[in-house]
Amino acid sequence: MTPRKPAPRRGARSLRATAAALSGIAAAGLSASGSAEGASAETPQGIRYVYLIRHAMYDSVDSLNERTANGLNALGREQAALIAARLAALPVSVSRFVSSDYLRAVETAAVIGTAIGRVAEQDSLLAECTAPSSRPGLDQTHDPAELASCQAKMEAAWAKYFIGSPTADTHDLLVCHGNVIRWFVNRALGNDVRHWTSLDIGNASLTIVSVRPDGSTRLILFSDVGHIPVAKQTWAGRGAGWSAAR
Repeated sequence: MTPRKPAPRRGARSLRATAAALSGIAAAGLSASGSAEGASAETPQGIRYVYLIRHAMYDSVDSLNERTANGLNALGREQAALIAARLAALPVSVSRFVSSDYLRAVETAAVIGTAIGRVAEQDSLLAECTAPSSRPGLDQTHDPAELASCQAKMEAAWAKYFIGSPTADTHDLLVCHGNVIRWFVNRALGNDVRHWTSLDIGNASLTIVSVRPDGSTRLILFSDVGHIPVAKQTWAGRGAGWSAAR
């Protein structure tokens, strides 16, 4: 009697089937040139770095028009020159350079533009406003329609600027305002955006948010004022306590 061959073990059959399936998947993913490209070619490949610069110091006069008046004071011009020098020294090429259309942001951007050899576009989506907040009593001092309008504007600005980069890393520079930047930071962190009032931010400070290929965001820096001597730092709030609020 011819001895019967032992039947393959079930585990061995499963391993062979799995290997065959994986081989088929790998083959399907190869391009005609034999490289695993194609499927992801249409998705963003780079990281977008969004540099958020708060305008430098200015003397606020409530009776004056925010867009055409309330420009930088002498200290503000010093602060603007310091952030401009820091940005000009970075080993990156600015892809997009945009400022709010408020005079204090426009003037800050002009100083930066001279240092980096660029002229900023202006976008009213980046202008200062007050969005709904979690600070007790603050919303009651503002027109509900204005709060809603600011919220909608912030959402539109986020959708416009915080998007994936299609081919390579990009570096976008936005010169704007304290409320705007604080709202963006909470959105980037996945926090309730109404908590924007819980953050203090310095004039002419540097905040960086990265947008990864999958659309997720990371906070790289917030309100970095290391380029400004302590005696020339000013804040929304008192900052770390060594400077009076201005």
